[in-house]
Amino acid sequence: MTNPYASAGMAAAIATLVGFGAGYQVNRISTNTKVTKLEAKITELETKAAEAEKLEFPTDDEATAALQKTTFKGSSMRISECQANSGFPGVVCFGTVTTTGDFGGSRPATLPFAKIDGVWTYAR
Repeated sequence: MTNPYASAGMAAAIATLVGFGAGYQVNRISTNTKVTKLEAKITELETKAAEAEKLEFPTDDEATAALQKTTFKGSSMRISECQANSGFPGVVCFGTVTTTGDFGGSRPATLPFAKIDGVWTYAR
């Protein structure tokens, strides 16, 4: 005759092992899902970072042409750095503006530019 306590103990041990196994499997699936979501988020952020690096800005010649169409006639610009402008679509460029005429000379300047129909324009 079998001992009922031994059978109950054996059933409890099997149920415990099945419970641990099921818990492990659920945890593994949950972790894999989280890892997949994190990898997708990393890919999305890398794409956004790559787009930010593709900031388009004018060359010295394009900036000079844009300035000469405005009140800066006869001036030229040598750009040292450009960055995205938070106030409007376009860029703000830092550099040196050289003017001619009675008050000719070079001076540092921070000027906004925008590209309209493929042509850079002084945006003031």
